[in-house]
Amino acid sequence: MTKDEVKNKEDFIIYILTELSNKVHQVKFGDFFMEISPSGGIDSFRNLLDELTNEGLLSRTSEPGGSVPGLPGYQTVDLRYSISLKGIRHLKEIEISKSKHITSKMKKEVFITYSWDSEEHIEKVVSFTNHLRDEGFDAEMDKLHTQNETATDFYKMMHQAMTDYDKVIVVLSKGYKEKAENFKGGVGNEYNLILKDIETQKNKYILISFEPISNDITPLNFKGRHIFDLSNKKNLNELYAKLQNVKTIEFAEVGPRKPTIEKKVIPKFEIKETNLEIGNLLTNMDNGSQFGQLYTKIEFDLNIEIKNNTKETYSDYNIEVSYPVNSTNFDVNGRIENNSKIITYDNQPKLFPTQTRTIKLENLTIRNGNAHDLLNSSIVVKIFTDKGMVEKEFALRETLSIRTMYGDKKLTEEMFHDKNYR
Repeated sequence: MTKDEVKNKEDFIIYILTELSNKVHQVKFGDFFMEISPSGGIDSFRNLLDELTNEGLLSRTSEPGGSVPGLPGYQTVDLRYSISLKGIRHLKEIEISKSKHITSKMKKEVFITYSWDSEEHIEKVVSFTNHLRDEGFDAEMDKLHTQNETATDFYKMMHQAMTDYDKVIVVLSKGYKEKAENFKGGVGNEYNLILKDIETQKNKYILISFEPISNDITPLNFKGRHIFDLSNKKNLNELYAKLQNVKTIEFAEVGPRKPTIEKKVIPKFEIKETNLEIGNLLTNMDNGSQFGQLYTKIEFDLNIEIKNNTKETYSDYNIEVSYPVNSTNFDVNGRIENNSKIITYDNQPKLFPTQTRTIKLENLTIRNGNAHDLLNSSIVVKIFTDKGMVEKEFALRETLSIRTMYGDKKLTEEMFHDKNYR
């Protein structure tokens, strides 16, 4: 690079490294400044050399210089610079990158290969080639070459398609499959070349079809590979992306931490005595009040199933139900603990072996003023027998529903009016 080719700071850095790489010995700061005459001034030049030194691209030595005229006791500092080994490697990497860029620019863009199945099929491939060219892709096919030259060597053209183009589009058809699998003619020869190259050139070959994908058009060794079905227009965008090596989905960066794994704790082995079981909590909307198609109050009739799956008869048991506070009528007896009202049901009827009973509980009332709190709470049912206690919790959000003309619907806060009405 010459000084006239310097357009920006990056170019100037390359220019400095190039000039120093041509020097056998270190260069004095002042002499180097006068030699390349940067336009930014000597202070800016010194700062840039310091940056490159800190990056490890330059080596610097400093020695005491001569005395300063008129200032006894003061000496100048003699700074000398040379390119480091890291700087030399950096220059070589830039040269390699430029070489690869030039080589890739020399490659042609897209070649389209196909089988001469019929005149109609050939015309469709020509039309597809023109479409890509209209969209800005330098697409070529055999017909473009044969009309520009005489005595075209098709075998040479096929080999050039493999070597001289960034992308090769293979148009699949019934004729292509038949010739490829039997290694017949130009298609068979080309198919053999692609099979040898496709594993190492994973982004070079693009398989397409003008009809829905099926076994009738897919050669055996292409099965399982991605094929663009261009009978569906929406696949064109993905094809354009493949031709340009552009990703169509943005994936998130990998986060700094992995999630904590919840471990399942297996309880210690123990033999439990048989006991009564708590079945379903049966709910039925008893009545409700509405204002403007939204509820201000709903009352639910509650029943609990008690199952005796043992071989014994239970005659002495009682039930304890914990309701959320303010969800039952005020005249219902019960004790208050924290945010629960606990109601006890004594003197229950006998439960014979394998029998299931439905026990009537107190009604549950939800108002628009407490709908959010109640739907985020639970009803807890406990049964006490001489065998011990069994317990089951019912989340109200999952348990309560209302019947509509469209079927049962889970109860939510949105079904309640957001204002209080008495």
